[in-house]
Amino acid sequence: MRDTPPPRPIGIDEFLPLVGKQLNADCDPRPVALELVSATPLVNHAKLDRPPFILILRSEPSALLTSASYVLRAKGFGPDVVDIIQIARPAKGEAGHYYQAVFN
Repeated sequence: MRDTPPPRPIGIDEFLPLVGKQLNADCDPRPVALELVSATPLVNHAKLDRPPFILILRSEPSALLTSASYVLRAKGFGPDVVDIIQIARPAKGEAGHYYQAVFN
């Protein structure tokens, strides 16, 4: 694994071009591929400078990640630390494990 980068503000605009593409989570002994299924804005009830948003990610059935902080990277993104939580597979979702990351 590589060094953990310092935290920084991340906006939804960084993820929109990556929807449908692969991000890699730094894991031991090797990275785990995650497909960015969606990046969706959330209602900004708190009137934050950076509007909140949610990411939905999917790993292959053979790769189950625990809910934790992972260093994610992709062409044009990262490395950045992102907290993910496992969620249920959507009704029409492809096979695999699903995760969400909420930025607020």
